[in-house]
Amino acid sequence: MQLDDFLTIGALTALKPMSYVMRIGVALVAFGAAMNVEKVIARVIGLVWLIITGAMLLLTGITHGTAVDIILGLAALGAAAYSWWHTRY
Repeated sequence: MQLDDFLTIGALTALKPMSYVMRIGVALVAFGAAMNVEKVIARVIGLVWLIITGAMLLLTGITHGTAVDIILGLAALGAAAYSWWHTRY
């Protein structure tokens, strides 16, 4: 890979790479909490965290025009919708 390839890949993201690692890790924990049928408080906190994370990533992606942020935002919102659907029905 040449320097131009790295610059192209860097243009797809708006945040630092470690920020994505931390956000994905916390989102996985929040998804696990949101899927917990027995603990209502953990489920609500996980669901709210997924919605906020998804909305903020989607907003960042739209304002900066970065595809990775838009995809991760949609994934987080999709995970929130799935966990809500799974625990409701």
